[in-house]
Amino acid sequence: MKAEKTLTALLILCLLTGPLLLGQPGESPQEQNAATGAAGEEKKLPRYVSGFFKDEAEMWTAPFHLDWKGLLVFSTVLAGTGVLIANDESIYENFKLYQSRNPWVDKLSPKITMLGDWGVDCGIAGLFFLGGVLLKDRKARDTGLMAWETLLHTGILVQVVKHVAGRQRPEAGQGLDYWYGPAAFSKRYSQGSFSRYDSFFSGHTVSAWSLATVIAENYKNHLWVPITCYGLATLVGLSRLTEDAHWLSDVFVGAAIGFAVGKMVVRNHNQRLQISPSLSPGGAGLAISYEIR
Repeated sequence: MKAEKTLTALLILCLLTGPLLLGQPGESPQEQNAATGAAGEEKKLPRYVSGFFKDEAEMWTAPFHLDWKGLLVFSTVLAGTGVLIANDESIYENFKLYQSRNPWVDKLSPKITMLGDWGVDCGIAGLFFLGGVLLKDRKARDTGLMAWETLLHTGILVQVVKHVAGRQRPEAGQGLDYWYGPAAFSKRYSQGSFSRYDSFFSGHTVSAWSLATVIAENYKNHLWVPITCYGLATLVGLSRLTEDAHWLSDVFVGAAIGFAVGKMVVRNHNQRLQISPSLSPGGAGLAISYEIR
């Protein structure tokens, strides 16, 4: 039974988690100190929209563009996920045993887990965007936009995978793991038990790691920023076990996907932003353009 559920889970993972391959290092975020013209600003919104759909297509087609390095990364994550799935029940029991012996976990866990709420993370991204607009801080503004895009990408992916996997949450089966597969699609709505069959993978963890990655990538010249962001995202993932909402494999895959998609969005954004020297009869300067390749 354990081998059967592990095989089922790995097949789902192979088909639907191509974004894990997108977490390869890209260009570092570029400092943006010069302002673009009014005409360029007017065109930026449709360019962002166009860029979103290009990134969405890249996310879903990643499994069909494997190189050897990508294959190695994917195989490693796949193997790690398989090991965790096979041991999820015992890992969950140990987490709950530790929680029962340490009352502070019950007090802290519900607060930490809110940092992975999709609406809360969108709100944090909004603060970056609004602060950037009001303070004329281009990096903060673009961080907010990239975070919004990443959260939307991962939000769509999470819902598709949850509906296909149909994995039972720990609290629903009293610590027993079971995969219903696509058959759970109707159960989630017809039986009024929406949250019982959407364990794989952790949406809170994906959101937390998506936001953390975008912020960390844009402010990685300040060492404390990545440490804080990834540290909090890790705590969010662990809180999903103490909240009886997910298995450790759900958290592991969620963190990997959130990190990968966040890296992809930041990398592609920086590749589209072009800064080049400009010479004219009146002098020299920098020309900035934002275009979709």
